[in-house]
Formats: sequence, structure tokens, C-alpha cells
Amino acid sequence: MKKTKTERFIRDNRENFDQFEIPVGLWDKIDKGLGNLDAFPGETPFVEKKKIIVFKQKYWALAAGLAILIGCYFIHDLGFKSENTDKIIATVSPEYGDKMVQYASLIETKREEIRQIEAHDPVLYKEFATEIEKLNKDYQNLKAELPQTPNQEELVQAMIQNLQVQLDILNRQLSIIQKIKDYQNNPMKSI
Repeated sequence: MKKTKTERFIRDNRENFDQFEIPVGLWDKIDKGLGNLDAFPGETPFVEKKKIIVFKQKYWALAAGLAILIGCYFIHDLGFKSENTDKIIATVSPEYGDKMVQYASLIETKREEIRQIEAHDPVLYKEFATEIEKLNKDYQNLKAELPQTPNQEELVQAMIQNLQVQLDILNRQLSIIQKIKDYQNNPMKSI
């Protein structure tokens, strides 16, 4: 119903509408006005804001790139040191290198087994993990000293002994965990 009234009004007054013409330059004024739509009084126009945003993005990109570059350097440096240490161990004795790989593999397997108790007994897990982390830090310190020390064979033997101690402690921890499980399954049986 409204549509018909509007249509009728336009049809009846068509001659009156046609007598007005669009002033020259009206679209240019509208376009200039639209360019400042984002700007409130005292605020920078949209075009300047966009330049500021692009400027900030360039600095963030530069900072991110620099952070990635520094991270890559440290990862490469750590890998090189580890590779260098492995070469020294192989030079001292290939047998030692094989033992170290074997112990490291066993230690990782046993640590995975112990991680399974973290959800059920986080306090016990934390205590076990802290004990092993201390030994692991000692091992990493020995490994870092290896390239500088004059008596590398003794240091490699100390590293192997550290790995053996870690393995022994992990075996004891797993034994304790098994005894706890056995007790929980059968509380009447004495430990």
C-alpha cells in the first residue's frame, strides 16, 4: 500500500522533480567528505591512520624476523656443540659412544613410564622428576666441559657413570611405583 502511494506521489510530481539539476562538483564534494568519515574532530584522517598502522606492522615484522634469526642461531649453536661433543666421544672410544646411546635410550623409555603417574600422583612424580633433573643437569655440565678438558676419557667415563646412576634411580622409582600399585590393588598384603 505504501509503495503505491509513493509511486503515485512521484508520478504526480514528476515535473517538479525534473526541474532541479545536480550542481557541478557535487560528487567531488561527497567524495572528499567520505575520505574523512573515520576522523572525528581532532583525530587523524583514515589515510594517515593507515600509514601509521603499516609503519607499526613493519616494525613488528622486523622484530619478529630478528627474534626468529636469533632463535635459529641458538638452535644451530646448540646442535653444533652437541655434534662436536658426539665426535669427541667417538674419538675417545666408539664403545663409549654406543654405551651412552644405549643408556640415553633406556633412560628416556623409563622416564616415559614414570610420566604416566603424573596424573594420578603429581607430588610423587614431581619428587621423582626433580631427582632425575639434578643428575641430568650434572650430565649436561659434564658434556659442556668435554671440549675444553685435557683428559677427555675420564670425563666421558664420568658421563657414563652419571647415566648409569640415572638409570638405577629410574629403576628404583619404577619399583616404588609398582609396589604402590600392588598395595592399592591388595591393601591387605604387606609391602
